[in-house]
Amino acid sequence: MSVVLGIDGGGSRTRAVTADANGRIVGSAAGASINPRHHDAPTVRERLRDLAQRAREPRPAPLSAVFLSLGGISTRADAAAVESVAAEVDALRGSKVLVDNDARAALVGGLAGRPGMVLIAGTGSACLGVTADGRRHWCGGWEHLADDAGSAYWIAVEAVRAAVRVEDGRLPASRLRDLVFERWAPTEARALAERLSRPDLNRASLAGLAPDVIALASSDALAKSIVERAADELARMVAVTAARLFAPQASELILTGGLARSGPPFTALLVSRIEATAPGVRVVEPELPPVLGAVIEAARLAGWPASSEFVRTLRAQPLSLP
Repeated sequence: MSVVLGIDGGGSRTRAVTADANGRIVGSAAGASINPRHHDAPTVRERLRDLAQRAREPRPAPLSAVFLSLGGISTRADAAAVESVAAEVDALRGSKVLVDNDARAALVGGLAGRPGMVLIAGTGSACLGVTADGRRHWCGGWEHLADDAGSAYWIAVEAVRAAVRVEDGRLPASRLRDLVFERWAPTEARALAERLSRPDLNRASLAGLAPDVIALASSDALAKSIVERAADELARMVAVTAARLFAPQASELILTGGLARSGPPFTALLVSRIEATAPGVRVVEPELPPVLGAVIEAARLAGWPASSEFVRTLRAQPLSLP
């Protein structure tokens, strides 16, 4: 019996699962990132080869289709480049291969194959919606220089910008000033400019300030305004995507990413802003992990009906991947 392979790859880890036409999991594996923006083609090829080999053990079956849902995929050209790399992997030759952004697996898994939307809010931000007939709309996801509105990185940058204005006297006194300057310029205020220019202070490390800004928002008006604007920016992405694809019908939304799923107080604030901005949208809990969303898409690519029974079988099996 042939199998399909679903792969979900983020910025740091990649997960792979093989399943048969009944939805029974045959094998699984986890490994390092294969994000094509972070790694060259030989590295992606070798890591993909290792993942595919381990996910098909102990008794490799013929592989019908592979769906790779990866971070770093923005255009069809991005996807085609990875598909070309996959074609060079012996274990994948002869199978259908399709590459898409990692949001696709999160959406398909989270809604167990149903149409709807996923809001991603972590270091970056974006919203993806897909209808039952395959229409899709991306909102956001333009990377940090152009957008990433409402993300943890955006909150951190807005906090730094506000803090220097407090220091200069352009904004009234705020504890946000101390939060920023004590973190990166503890001895002299003007040292902040040089500290922010160092290469070790990348997007991810800067975004680490966001939880502290959110915690401060309960007692500081300036921090509160930044956090509320972040929630508004994210809710606006959802409202625009819903209007483009689903209005006037109701639609479902899952939340993913460290910021969106950070719990109280931000998640509750975000959900309330979504409800106010996009009243036809219902926020639901994800049903399956992204890697099983990739398996569902691989089954569709193979021409197998990803039926409710297929999904139920996937859901019923334990899956433990780092």
